[in-house]
Amino acid sequence: MPGSNYVGKAGHLAVMSELALRGYNVAMPEIDIGDDVFVVNDATGAMWRVQVKTSRARRQKSSYRYQFRARLSSITTAQTPGLHFVFVMRAAERWRYAVIDRSVLNNYRTANNIGTLSGGYLQLPMTLHDDGRLVASRLDLTHHLEDWARWQVL
Repeated sequence: MPGSNYVGKAGHLAVMSELALRGYNVAMPEIDIGDDVFVVNDATGAMWRVQVKTSRARRQKSSYRYQFRARLSSITTAQTPGLHFVFVMRAAERWRYAVIDRSVLNNYRTANNIGTLSGGYLQLPMTLHDDGRLVASRLDLTHHLEDWARWQVL
């Protein structure tokens, strides 16, 4: 089984591939100071910053469990252009993606108390049920699965 560096890079490349297939120009910054991918709509000039978090599955009875960790300051601090988190889940030889805007994730953290804080990071377990539901701290995040349509309206 490949190490976490390989899995993380594979997640970055999977996100970049998905966005390129949807017609966006994507690039990895040469210096990683928090942004993993830059996304540009060449037709409109709109640009987004993307933070990719990748996790391999741990199989449970009727679901897959994933563990993510994100720097709290990345979630709480608004920046321009806007930051989006893509939580990349790998199980059963398939990629799944939860696409969540930074401000929405921060709202979930404060209003719904998802995840746990530890040393300046948000530990965020997610469970992808066999029936298709994605849940984090009892909050249904299913509507964020493969929510690539958001890129067309931003």
